[in-house]
Amino acid sequence: MSSYLIVPKPPPFCARLRFVTRDGNWLSALINWREMSYVSHVEAVLSDGSIIAALIGEGVVRKPNDYDKTSTSQIFVDVEMSDHALFLWESYLKSRLGRPYDLDAIAGIAVHLDWRHRGGFMCSMIQTLALRAADVFHRPLSEPAHEITPRDLLLILSAYPSAIVHPKEDRK
Repeated sequence: MSSYLIVPKPPPFCARLRFVTRDGNWLSALINWREMSYVSHVEAVLSDGSIIAALIGEGVVRKPNDYDKTSTSQIFVDVEMSDHALFLWESYLKSRLGRPYDLDAIAGIAVHLDWRHRGGFMCSMIQTLALRAADVFHRPLSEPAHEITPRDLLLILSAYPSAIVHPKEDRK
């Protein structure tokens, strides 16, 4: 049996987000400490099982569902959507492939300054904007997308009526 976390495909008519905590990553540790949270990264699991994520050193990339060997826990959130909304969500994510990771935006969050770079993304920003493109958030959020952390997005979705937050899974 593998000691890695398994990432299944989302159920029909659902956008799946995967919130994780990574082991041995200084940035994950910093985010967990600042946020007092057990999630430090969020990524999208597409209908074919592949993952679109904003990753440091790689930017916005598409990965196979077994790429992650460092996460120690995960929480899946399934957001029920129409076929059209799912198309908009996946289209937005795919249209951002190749964009750079915006590490300065994270530093800006830490010191409460807008240090983001135009065209760059961090993990929770791209996922928030993809959900907005699918019209999941019918009202404006209280913070701009570049200031929403993985913890913030998990909290927002936990109150969303069409979202199912699955129990946290830990690596064995």
